[in-house]
Amino acid sequence: MCNAMSDIFFLAVGVMLTGIGLLLVTAKVLTYIKCTVPINATVVKQKKEHTYFRGVEHTHYRPVVSYVVDGKSYTEEAYFKTYRKTKYPIGSEMEICYNPKNPEKMRFVGHLFPLPIGLVFIFIGAVLIWCYFL
Repeated sequence: MCNAMSDIFFLAVGVMLTGIGLLLVTAKVLTYIKCTVPINATVVKQKKEHTYFRGVEHTHYRPVVSYVVDGKSYTEEAYFKTYRKTKYPIGSEMEICYNPKNPEKMRFVGHLFPLPIGLVFIFIGAVLIWCYFL
């Protein structure tokens, strides 16, 4: 009886995690597909962040960009980070692509969009589903 309950648990959690992972990946892929209009965005700020690893503080920066579409200004913080403050200096330009139907949605050109979380959910879900069939 207990073994059957654990089998159902593995299957149910595996299906849920796989579904969440597929939703996350699909959302990122759709953003990539829908954001097709290229434009240059200006770096207006460097967001400074601190992380600690094994007791050592690490500083990294996320560029914040601004761009104008049809007279309306939009600002977006990058999802990627760099350890060099000089890599994206304030006033420099970065290429982005925005969604022509919804200009506030955009993606950075030349930077991979973050898929790892969705892929991790899919992997863990697949392993749990596989455990159900063992």
